[in-house]
Amino acid sequence: MFSPQLLRHHLETGFRAQTGGDLESAAAAYQQALALSPDHPEALNLMGTVLLGLGYPREAADHLRRAAQKAKHQPGVHGNLAQACVAIGNYAEAREAFRKASRLDPDNPYYPIGAATAFALDGKLPEAEKLLRKQAQRFPNEPLVWFNLGNVLRDSGRAAEAVDCFSRALHLDPAHGDARNNLAGALHSLQRFDEAEREYRACIAAVPGHVLARCNLASLLTDVGRFGEAESTLRDVVRLAPHFAEAQKWLGAALTHQGRLAEALACFREAAAAMPDDRGAQAAYAAALVECGRVSEGWRRFTRAPAGGLRYDDAGSALCAALLCEGRIQEGWREYGGRAASIRIREQAPDLPLTGALPERLAGATVCVIREQGLGDELFLLRYVPLLRARGARISYRTSSKLRSMLTRLDGIDEVIEESAPLAAGDAAILLGDLPGALNPLAAAPVSAAAAAFAAPAPVADFDYRISIFWPPLPASIRLPPLTAKLDELRRRLADAGPPPYLGVTWRAGTPPRAQKGADWVLHKAIAPEQLGGALRDHRGTLLALQRRPHPAELDALSAAVSHPVHDFTGLNEDLEAMLALLALIDDYVGVSNTNMHLRAAVGRTARVLVPRPAEWRWLRIGRESPWFPGFAVYRQGLDGSWDRALSALGRDLS
Repeated sequence: MFSPQLLRHHLETGFRAQTGGDLESAAAAYQQALALSPDHPEALNLMGTVLLGLGYPREAADHLRRAAQKAKHQPGVHGNLAQACVAIGNYAEAREAFRKASRLDPDNPYYPIGAATAFALDGKLPEAEKLLRKQAQRFPNEPLVWFNLGNVLRDSGRAAEAVDCFSRALHLDPAHGDARNNLAGALHSLQRFDEAEREYRACIAAVPGHVLARCNLASLLTDVGRFGEAESTLRDVVRLAPHFAEAQKWLGAALTHQGRLAEALACFREAAAAMPDDRGAQAAYAAALVECGRVSEGWRRFTRAPAGGLRYDDAGSALCAALLCEGRIQEGWREYGGRAASIRIREQAPDLPLTGALPERLAGATVCVIREQGLGDELFLLRYVPLLRARGARISYRTSSKLRSMLTRLDGIDEVIEESAPLAAGDAAILLGDLPGALNPLAAAPVSAAAAAFAAPAPVADFDYRISIFWPPLPASIRLPPLTAKLDELRRRLADAGPPPYLGVTWRAGTPPRAQKGADWVLHKAIAPEQLGGALRDHRGTLLALQRRPHPAELDALSAAVSHPVHDFTGLNEDLEAMLALLALIDDYVGVSNTNMHLRAAVGRTARVLVPRPAEWRWLRIGRESPWFPGFAVYRQGLDGSWDRALSALGRDLS
């Protein structure tokens, strides 16, 4: 026999349990109420909210739909249904439920805010913005309106406007941790690093358990090159939230930037295991395995990645770098076509008539080759232009003003034009980075096609290997004769500096961390000048600093480490013709890979290269020499981040 008193008892029991956080007991009590009255709207509504809290959104939506049919004039029921619909991705139904709730309770700002959120989650950002701006006029003192409007503007790529909205939300509610974190994120995206760091730290101080703010702070510290601080911050996150796998991935990145690949590998392993569908995590783990010498295992990881393989749009340059670093040139060039520089120039100049292939008949054809990367990459890849010329093509080369005069002396180029000039009329236009693959279109299966071969672990342990036979043969560096006048000028300057032998030194290269833009972190190579100086202390001759834009403290540290003067020739980096002449004259050159290394090769001289971890692909993963630079001695940072063995070997070789 139906008992209203017993029904009420079950509902009240369930509500006490629910408000006390015991959702399982609440669900049991509401189930008993529904057994007495299956269509009772209050029981259906309460059961729906508990199921939503327990992580059963579809079952919650079913209960709440039935409740909404019975309680058509209760805005809270429609609002709860809308929340369940958002949880299952049914955004159209969610918006309709929020609208019904708002019509029943027009003075409640949370229902139209919810509808705007459903628009945003559905990818309809203009509609979400329009609705939120309307609510901002009606409820100007409601922080949640400004917070959500900031989120929509941020997701629309309008970070500066988002900053204003998040700031307004915080003015109304200074304790709103998510608003402060998102304000910091918007400032971060605008590269206002100092302000962003201040807001991240304020968020963490106010909400110590805000794991995402800590991870975002670590991301900022990585962006500005403070890798040790990023590591410390992420270790705090791992301690506070050991199951938050993203922190392990970011911790691996912070360790990688310090060259500590052996430690990073363990972090990437945990992240990959916890996030099997995250392509970035899988790519990072695969690349770390290859770099640490576990090559076969790394390739198996690449081939088992989600959706059958890793592409640039989801895994950055990990696969390409790993292939080229192992000497798998044809496969590497296949992946190189998706490099960030290529994507960027195609987006910025969609009308540029670019091709990835060359005309079948090159004899007599005019091909315009276009540079799209930094000076070092350009000088390196120019070695492929003479191959194109040898096949009978006429070459029009488009470059920057820094190299234009120098490249007019390069055999194989018929015309050198400024990059601001229009393209010359011709039969094809191709990016310089696409030229290697286009010149050698040999069949090369993508890495994912090899998945079957790696379906089971290899019967023998992995071992280090190095491919020593390259097909097609690797082209030699270009040759650039220095100007006679510059040679004479630099001979006099060297004589004034001191006696031979002359040794040039560089300790830093690449884009400085604070100057990097975009999501893809560009390799920045560096060794502390005082560390490098210790290996040069016994050099008998004249030391020349060739570092581009050095800090005064760096020159002082290098001089102190070698215990005798280091002559400042750093200004020549702004005059590449003078630097080319100097590199042709000096007896030896030591440094990380940079533009000057390519100029040194272009004058037919060798050098000693310090290769940090992870290795830049042109220097390969292992070996004392790279096939791209015959005669260049390579000194590698250890997997633990230490330079001790490399610098000891360098010191012995120099002495």
